[in-house]
Amino acid sequence: MRSKISKFSIGLFLLVSIALIFVIKLYNKPHLDTKKTKADFVFTTQNFISEYLQDEISADKKYAEKVIQVKGEIYNISTLKGNGVVTLKFHDLESSIICYLLPEENNKILKFKKGQFTAIKGICKGYLLDINMVKCVFVE
Repeated sequence: MRSKISKFSIGLFLLVSIALIFVIKLYNKPHLDTKKTKADFVFTTQNFISEYLQDEISADKKYAEKVIQVKGEIYNISTLKGNGVVTLKFHDLESSIICYLLPEENNKILKFKKGQFTAIKGICKGYLLDINMVKCVFVE
């Protein structure tokens, strides 16, 4: 009887240890640096939005959590919790691309105004009436 309990205890200990190691490695995983990372895909605003409007599910599978570079016209510039937010929109489409900038990009936002064209690179988080991109930087 003691043998079964000790085998069970050892097995349980190993299982918990493996799970703990996995969680620690996942928690300490380095964050993706969008400034230094090459874009997986490069689009115009029109092409990127059109692809999501045609088939949201397959576009999400293809682009979610990937580094995307988008070039388009600035529709709106705002801030959210002290960080810049740039909205790119193509005039014929009802959706837009909302780009949440990194804090160090805030001073660059002053160079731009509505109607200007720019290129922005960031991590695509998917589509919810608009395409959302985080950790965005301006591409020179």
